[in-house]
Amino acid sequence: MSTVLGPANMARMRGITGTLVQSASYASVRQQDTRVVLKEVGIMDPYVIPEKENRPSLFSDYKKWVKYAKLRMRNTGMTAASTLGMCWRLKDFGITGRFLSESEDAYIAMNEAFAKGDRVFLEEICTPSMYQKLKGQLKDRVGRYEWKYHGIIDKPQIVSIRQGQISGHVLVQIIVRLHSNQSMGVYDKKNKLVAGDLKNVVPVLEYIVFQRYITDPADNWKILGKTAPESSS
Repeated sequence: MSTVLGPANMARMRGITGTLVQSASYASVRQQDTRVVLKEVGIMDPYVIPEKENRPSLFSDYKKWVKYAKLRMRNTGMTAASTLGMCWRLKDFGITGRFLSESEDAYIAMNEAFAKGDRVFLEEICTPSMYQKLKGQLKDRVGRYEWKYHGIIDKPQIVSIRQGQISGHVLVQIIVRLHSNQSMGVYDKKNKLVAGDLKNVVPVLEYIVFQRYITDPADNWKILGKTAPESSS
């Protein structure tokens, strides 16, 4: 069964994500009644563990396996440390429950808004850099797009958490693995299908990066971008 966000769900997502400060910079905080603008820094660490079928074997390629094992241990350690620091500040953070549910909702809402060309909502749910990227794609595309979500294949999973200090404020970035079934169709002015097919459901695996300045009470989780495992070749 396909799931498409209607006006009610879009309104609910607006409640989840809040409203961005409309500027070229990302988050704002107040210090002694002075507004300090914190700029985006990009993805702090784009590394994600390769899918099982793409992981090197200890017996067939020892050097690649050692490199993979070190990177995995590093990711596990840094994620654990960042999680402790984040949860200490965000007492109500639901690392395996609410956040993952909301991250899936945000992913659906972003794709739905992109298909409809809803720039206002994209600007709310994405960081400025991600919004500019999507806005450029909207400007270049031709035709009417329709996108449908047909449910998850695997439950959303946090694969990386990183925490950093930016101008004295704490920034957290979380990479979520989202594996779902989707379909898309592109129609011309005469409503004729010219690309894709809404009946053709395909599996899509993406790693979505969310970020938030957790020392800013007014800030909320936003979509910063996407990443992917390194090629094993």
